[in-house]
Amino acid sequence: MPLARAQREGTLFSIEQNSRGAMSGEKLGTVMEEESEFPELMSATCALPRTEESADSIRTRPCPNCYLCRRKGELLYENLTDRLFGAPGRWNLRRCPNPKCEIVWLDPTPVEEDISKAYRAYYTHESEVPSEDNWARRLQSRIRTGYVRTKYHYHQDGQTRWDQLFTLLAYLDPIRRANFDFSVFYLKSTPHGRLLELGCGNGAKLKSMKELGWQVEGVDFDPVAVGQARERGITVHLGTLADQKFPDETFDAITASHFIEHLPDPLKTLQECRRLLKPGGLVVLLTPNAGSWGHRIYQADWRGLEPPRHLHIFTPSSLAGMCRLAGLNLGICRSTVRGSGLLLASRILRRAAKVDATRFPLWPHRLWEELRCLAQWAGSFVDSAAGEEVLLISRK
Repeated sequence: MPLARAQREGTLFSIEQNSRGAMSGEKLGTVMEEESEFPELMSATCALPRTEESADSIRTRPCPNCYLCRRKGELLYENLTDRLFGAPGRWNLRRCPNPKCEIVWLDPTPVEEDISKAYRAYYTHESEVPSEDNWARRLQSRIRTGYVRTKYHYHQDGQTRWDQLFTLLAYLDPIRRANFDFSVFYLKSTPHGRLLELGCGNGAKLKSMKELGWQVEGVDFDPVAVGQARERGITVHLGTLADQKFPDETFDAITASHFIEHLPDPLKTLQECRRLLKPGGLVVLLTPNAGSWGHRIYQADWRGLEPPRHLHIFTPSSLAGMCRLAGLNLGICRSTVRGSGLLLASRILRRAAKVDATRFPLWPHRLWEELRCLAQWAGSFVDSAAGEEVLLISRK
């Protein structure tokens, strides 16, 4: 039996069979109604039985209960494999039955000492390939510049009427506009403000923010990616956030894109972020949305699952609840439509046994998925959890 088909048949609950949650299409809220739904957490790394296997395999420990509300999870998928980067093992996913949570997680989950084995071929090892220079890309760059100048107040001294026109053009394309917002991490200009990016990879985003006037630093646990970032002249620290021992109230903003889902103890990291923020400082997180339309459509083939690297996959409501547990003030927590890549990769995963995550498909396929993203954007007005990513902006 082909692998793709076998994995699809590993889905334990079809959309019709499952009467609750993201797969059923039930609308998810973006805020928690009751904080009591999330009791005080046990340590995510507490001693539990582990599987002992060969040196090349990833050892695991049982994880049957929800990380946030401690309820026993419903089995969602089983026997999934890593079809992106070839990490060893077969993996099961559970979902929290609490309709105010519905977080998805791995059970069993990798032991912390072996998590690095899942990243040996990860794409942060790839060198950046320069984009082709043509009139379309130059126009897009000009529209982006005008948009971020107008909305986020960067380089105000050079603003022209053309920038206002280009800003109007940006509003005609909500998908591109979402990417423009992401390009500055949703942060307004803060001259000499200190910015920390978690999971910064090769430092490309930090270099861009440095050019916009931020004092930037990054943290990443991939030594190859850290080396690439340092070659760009960016200060990047190797290891976890806790390893760095930054002083209290060091940063004006802390950002992380597609990072929080990789952590064995994400609440602890959010609490550390709160300690490091100056009063009024911002945390900006983006992470795959377990309640998205893409997940409901592609199910076990959805790109956002990514076993075994994605340990916890959040919904808007579960991420908002964790933000409150960390002591942060919730500003925005909603889905975004900046996810044509997730949709396209999911479509390919459904049709093929393996996807090369470092290659981009032909433009007709990308155009088709962007049209689907536009439909998703329109649908988000009636279903706030439709988008492929969750955006969290919170303040200390």
